Amino acid sequence: MHLRHPRTSFVCASVVLAASIYACGGGNDNLPPPPPPPPPPASASAPPVATNPPATNAPTKAPAPPVTITPGTPSPDPAPPTPTVKLTAPTRDQVIDAAKANDFTVKLDVKNWQTAKGSNHVHLILDNKPYKAIYDTKEPVRLNELAGGEALAEGMHVLVAFPSRANHESVKTKDALTIVPFWIGKKDAAAAKNDPTKKPMLIYSRPKGDYNGEMANHVLVDFQVANVTLAEGKEHVHVTVTGPGIDKPVEGSVEKFGTPLYIENMQNGSYTLKVELMDAANKVIDGPWNSTTRTIKVDHDAPMDMSMAMPATGADAGAAAPGAGAGAKDAGAAKPAPAPAKDAGAPKK
Repeated sequence: MHLRHPRTSFVCASVVLAASIYACGGGNDNLPPPPPPPPPPASASAPPVATNPPATNAPTKAPAPPVTITPGTPSPDPAPPTPTVKLTAPTRDQVIDAAKANDFTVKLDVKNWQTAKGSNHVHLILDNKPYKAIYDTKEPVRLNELAGGEALAEGMHVLVAFPSRANHESVKTKDALTIVPFWIGKKDAAAAKNDPTKKPMLIYSRPKGDYNGEMANHVLVDFQVANVTLAEGKEHVHVTVTGPGIDKPVEGSVEKFGTPLYIENMQNGSYTLKVELMDAANKVIDGPWNSTTRTIKVDHDAPMDMSMAMPATGADAGAAAPGAGAGAKDAGAAKPAPAPAKDAGAPKK
């Protein structure tokens, strides 16, 4: 019988005990954790992982239509007897004392044109400044009011008056327009020889002021002319518009007096208009009123001034927005009156 050496047995027992202790968690607790398992191999058919959210098909806003100048159809002339407007004060070439000029009272004599608040009226213009709408032709108007509060300088001044429909389209029949030069302080004989009122003359009327809400649609361009006959290929009135939504100035012309123009598709913001009386060679005819520049403000989002919601007239009335471009915020406009009868300009019989 073979006997194992006692020392050999002790060593083997020690090795077995140590192994048992390590297996039961009795080893070093601070050993590093085992490395993570390797990722599974990528499959050739697996779709790529998206790093950005998928694009949405959001609707795009349609571009605004271009701003245009469109010829309209003139309103029918009032039935005979047609309106006449005269200035009884000042009279032609009257000299007014400079100290009394600002308070000088302008007097009108209007016949065959029934005026009312918010309806037919008269446009009164001093020295090519923006007009004042006169709804009561018997009410006194001071020169200072027409000058925008500015003091009148010595020298020649010019007053113009003409009847206007409720939508501010002027009446262009014979004797509807009156032009009166007068003097402040003293008359200048040399300047009198160069009287601009005896030469071809453009009188700017519309557009004017602020256009809010639907009043900003279908904006009327209106004017008067004197001492000239417009004709194709000859003298004509040229209109240029610049402003929001316009890369290149928009232009239009009137070669037949009486034809109104309308500005369409204006956006919010300020627009500049230049209205000029030109000859056959497209040159501005000499005269202090023959090239006029005005700025108007358009705000489709602002509430419409209902006191300016005047009825449209003429062949364009059916297509026009409320007011047919009447909606500039004019001083003196009041609550709307009922639309005038078809022959409102004629006297009652």
